[in-house]
Amino acid sequence: MSTFPDFAAHSASQKDFGYYRQTFTLHPKQMADLKLPINLKWQRTRFDKKNVDQVLEKPGVYAFVINCDNPGLPTHGYVLYIGQTKGKQKPRTLRIRMKEYFREEERPKRPRIYEMLNKWKGFLFFYFAPVDPTAASLLDVEAKLNDAMIPPYSQQDFSADIRKKKNILEAT
Repeated sequence: MSTFPDFAAHSASQKDFGYYRQTFTLHPKQMADLKLPINLKWQRTRFDKKNVDQVLEKPGVYAFVINCDNPGLPTHGYVLYIGQTKGKQKPRTLRIRMKEYFREEERPKRPRIYEMLNKWKGFLFFYFAPVDPTAASLLDVEAKLNDAMIPPYSQQDFSADIRKKKNILEAT
């Protein structure tokens, strides 16, 4: 007796699989050439409201990273986004910045960030490193980190050269 393939189930499975497809640019030379004006002391916490108190009330830089803490897997992570705490009107802290992302998770003010926060929900970690703004420019540190990692959800916070290359690559 022959069995026929279940095309509806196959199609649904492919859609689910495709939904989580993510393109990364990993450029070893960019990563190796990273030179920061300060040393960063990275910490991490799962992106969850109950973990807000673990985040420092200091200015700094942060990254959203996909990570799955399954003991059967080797340590790994995928950097999706890098930002910093410098506000347009008032200075912010890493803790305040993390809290702001919980609001962005609920409303699509920035569609790509909304997508990132919801698509990878449950697998996002908030990495953060304090930066004394008198010792280094937060904008400079953020741009250098973005140039080194080229995260897929970061848009503008690159050097002009990397932004141009990224835009050309994404247009193809």
